[in-house]
Amino acid sequence: MKVTPLVVLSLSTFLFACSNESNANATETAQPITLEDIHKDWQLISLDNNDVKVMSSLNIDKQAQATGNLACNNFFGAVELQKNKFRIDKMGSTRKMCEPTTNDVEMAVSSTLSAWSEVEIVEQKLTVTGEQHTLIYSMKQN
Repeated sequence: MKVTPLVVLSLSTFLFACSNESNANATETAQPITLEDIHKDWQLISLDNNDVKVMSSLNIDKQAQATGNLACNNFFGAVELQKNKFRIDKMGSTRKMCEPTTNDVEMAVSSTLSAWSEVEIVEQKLTVTGEQHTLIYSMKQN
């Protein structure tokens, strides 16, 4: 049996369409994250799948205000949340000089939190995935 390019193209198009349809359904059925879900105190535990050795926190209150520590400097801003995307708008922070290693963490956290990033909560862990970095926070125990 001879397979023509048209048959191969048709088959690959069909498989691709089926694959995209199942991914779209998975996204649509995901529970949307609400302010109530993220209104907690969070501690950064991982940056790009590496354990974090410095203190970095994220606190979100009922009025959608965020405060915390980037790694060396404190920050504040307004939380925006849309369809499992998250950012801290108009983020401001103190401007202390940081050690180089701490500064690297600080810059990654700052850029990820201030830009629209995907957000997900699984087993009391908040994952914020931006264009360049993935932050994983654990819920602080009071």
